[in-house]
Amino acid sequence: MKLNKKFTVFCALLLLLPLTGCGNKDVLSMKYNFKYAEIKLMDGTVKRIKVKAWSRDEKANNIRVTSTEGESYYSSSDNILLIDK
Repeated sequence: MKLNKKFTVFCALLLLLPLTGCGNKDVLSMKYNFKYAEIKLMDGTVKRIKVKAWSRDEKANNIRVTSTEGESYYSSSDNILLIDK
């Protein structure tokens, strides 16, 4: 019985392993890789950054973007354009 439990855990881990390489989006969503983001700041200027990670707020229309320099931006999706090129 212990062998069966260990085998089940091993298989589950083996199946989840490929999901860890799903780009810079959360694991259970589809694969979304974005290289750049254009962010409209409060003064109206637009800043272009290289994207390290990003996430979407499930309950609101907001996006958090972290740049490769470590800066974080959180705003409505109306002010953030994610670019995959």
